[in-house]
Parts: sequence; C-alpha cells; structure tokens
Amino acid sequence: MQRWLTVALTLLSFAAVAQVQATPTLMQALPTSSRFRCLNCHTIQDPSTAQAALNPFGRAFKDNASHWDAKLARSGADGDNCTNGFELSDEDGDGKLDVGRTEERGNPGESGCALQLSTTTWQSLKLLFR
Repeated sequence: MQRWLTVALTLLSFAAVAQVQATPTLMQALPTSSRFRCLNCHTIQDPSTAQAALNPFGRAFKDNASHWDAKLARSGADGDNCTNGFELSDEDGDGKLDVGRTEERGNPGESGCALQLSTTTWQSLKLLFR
C-alpha cells in the first residue's frame, strides 16, 4: 500500500510540473513576451496551476488554439482600441516583431493602450489634414 501511494504521489507531481511548464512553451508562441511575460495572458505574474486565471487576451489566445496569427493580431481583446498586434509589436501577425521593436508596446490583456494621444496632439494632427 505504501509503495502504491508513493507511485501515485510521484505521478501527480509530474502532472503538476507538466502543467506549469506549459506556460513558457505557450509564451514562445507569441511574437514577444519579454516585458509583461505571464501578464500578457494571465491576471497575475507567475501563476501557479491553481491561480492560472486568464485575462481577455489569454482567453482569446486560448480560443484561437493558442496560435498567434493575423486574425488574432487584428483583433483587440481588451477593448482599449489598440489591436493585439500593435500591443505585442507584431501588427501583421506574422510572428516577427515590427521593425525597430524589441518588446511589447503594451499589454494586450489589460486596457490602457500605449498609443494615447493628448487633446493637443490630436488637434495638431487634424490640422495637417484640412
């Protein structure tokens, strides 16, 4: 009986480790995750399997079979008027960072786009096109 219990606990340990190790593999499926790491998809940094709640982008990524592509890049999971591609610095969704980018522009799972124009800047831009 004791040997069976030891084997069962060992197998459960390996299963738990396998679930935790899936996150770095999925992070590699994104064009970059250097700045926000786990927060691109999760509601907390470095989640354990018991705390692996997904944010809006994480759910969209999961619903897209955990695959980064042009469709996911064009959408905006967090509702902040920036596309996921803009925030992950891969606007066309080809898996390669946009020219001159080395990390995310923003977090695709939290509203608050990195491209915020002040009223003064917006007025100046509008004058250019009159």
